[in-house]
Amino acid sequence: MITVEVRDELSEEESAELSALISSSAVYDEEAGFSTVDLQADLDDNHEVFQVLARSTPGFHGSEETPLVAYFRLAVDRAGGAVAQMLVKPEFRSLGIATLMVETLSERPGEGFAGTGAVSISCWARGNHPAADRMSRRFGAEVEGATWTLYRGSEKLIVDPEDEGAVLRARHDGFVHDQTDVRYVWRVPAVPLVG
Repeated sequence: MITVEVRDELSEEESAELSALISSSAVYDEEAGFSTVDLQADLDDNHEVFQVLARSTPGFHGSEETPLVAYFRLAVDRAGGAVAQMLVKPEFRSLGIATLMVETLSERPGEGFAGTGAVSISCWARGNHPAADRMSRRFGAEVEGATWTLYRGSEKLIVDPEDEGAVLRARHDGFVHDQTDVRYVWRVPAVPLVG
């Protein structure tokens, strides 16, 4: 069983658990071509941060303790734009934990998404990330942009695939396409996700 808790701030112990979760997942995610969580990204005094933690209960998935298995962060600016980041421990993926976290947060009352004031939520998915694609379809997010990462040896170049001139110049210069990063944007509906 999974328990989900919403936090405005993390305790020192929770922050340490989160750092360990990020580190332990980073190797797997890098090898698979997925993005990693950057706790400092998009943060300044103009953002309010909402966080959700998911823990495994004893006995679930072979665990004898209640480890942190997933993390969701929503940074909301004063205009109602938000950036979401999510990480699920690799061995706990495809179990519905990410969906549970978003639905649990959405139950909070108030203006915008879950009382956060967010009216538009965006997130980037690096490479071919099937979970991001499934969640975007489930919650009605739309693809609003993409970038291509191209390489020539160890040289890296990021281009907008819609910019045909940039793509042609890069290919002419010997760069080859490696991955596509996708930006999903969800316009928050006026009604709650779950009833």
